[in-house]
Amino acid sequence: MEEIRRKIVIVDDDASNLSIVRNLLKPYFEVYPAPSAIKLFTVLGNFIPDLVLLDIEMPGMSGYEALKVMKENPRFKDIPIIFLTARDDEASEIEGIDLGASDYVTKPFTGALLLQRINNLLLINQLKSELQESKDALEELRRQTRN
Repeated sequence: MEEIRRKIVIVDDDASNLSIVRNLLKPYFEVYPAPSAIKLFTVLGNFIPDLVLLDIEMPGMSGYEALKVMKENPRFKDIPIIFLTARDDEASEIEGIDLGASDYVTKPFTGALLLQRINNLLLINQLKSELQESKDALEELRRQTRN
């Protein structure tokens, strides 16, 4: 049976950053580059990815603003977000995590470390989903035995 490849959207206004990250992830994931936060929402209109890598400093709509919009939308609020940014100060990292990002990685980054963080986050999300399915099945079983 063929393994289903996870979908990751990379959002960065710098074409070279998009290319570097896309080439790093392409062997392992389906990768969808988006050169702006506005394009991210176009992609999200077509499918829900397993994870989004999001730059902070972009023209038009910042990564912080995009994250706020995603967290306010029930359809997008559970998508894990990793900020992948040149902002390496503590205040920016705290702001990103406070807004709901799952992780924060600064540029320049190590490919192996980024891959490990992505895999860890995808595993956590998968386990959360399986736990929710088990809870739902247990609740359904309880309802059936009461009737």
